[in-house]
Amino acid sequence: MISFLLGLSGFAWTLWYLLFHGGEKFQGFWEPSAAVLLGLGPICVALISHGAVELFSGLRTLLGLAFLNQSKEMNQISNQLTTLSSAVRTEGLGVLAKYKPMLKNSLFKDGLTLILSGFTADEVRHNITAKINTSQAQFSHAVNLFESLGKLSPGMGLVGTIIGLVQMLSHMSEPGKLGPAMAVALLTTLYGLVLGTVVYTPIAEKISIYAEKKLQLDLMILEGVLLLKEKKSHAHLRDVLSTYSTNHVSTKTQNGARENQQQGQAPAHHPLSRTF
Repeated sequence: MISFLLGLSGFAWTLWYLLFHGGEKFQGFWEPSAAVLLGLGPICVALISHGAVELFSGLRTLLGLAFLNQSKEMNQISNQLTTLSSAVRTEGLGVLAKYKPMLKNSLFKDGLTLILSGFTADEVRHNITAKINTSQAQFSHAVNLFESLGKLSPGMGLVGTIIGLVQMLSHMSEPGKLGPAMAVALLTTLYGLVLGTVVYTPIAEKISIYAEKKLQLDLMILEGVLLLKEKKSHAHLRDVLSTYSTNHVSTKTQNGARENQQQGQAPAHHPLSRTF
């Protein structure tokens, strides 16, 4: 209810500002009242429909994308899984406790915690799947939020256009006021189209694409953790990971493993710290 009242109040204020200050500071393609309407109006309406929690969650998701390198993270985790597989085969599952603090991915760390706590493979799968579903739900909410903003912006621009046309018609006897009123009508439409087409809709698509890649990464972690639980071989794990990332291990590691296999030796055990 608070989000609804805040959104409604904010939208009412943007309309008031446009009605009583529209056209006052018009300069070329810059019109402050139109910018206020299109900058705050769609967000206020989204606050009414989505709520404050979902709005801030969507903005936090967007900010988080700016500092991620997904391809690098996938290759890094692939290398870590490969190294852990060799360690588990040599020293047992207890060795995971030694390497867990070195990991950065929270889902990966949670998976190792479940293994060390003695959970069965089915229980590990259930717990990690639940975390993956929660993460994907957050991405879905963020996509819905920015898609809504993309749809609201042109509509908000149309509201400004109608207000500007009404102001223009009400001042037909005052030629000096026709230009600013027409500027409000046109610039609100322009701002709305730009925000909807160039800003909000591409952001929604970007988050959607990232969510798909994040799902692949999380599924790779799930499969890798289950293979660690079952103490599968280095080669088996590498083949499974190759379905998620073609560059899951470095060329040096692949060549070293291939040479060891040709010589009938077990894959070399590289310290996990070297994969970070």
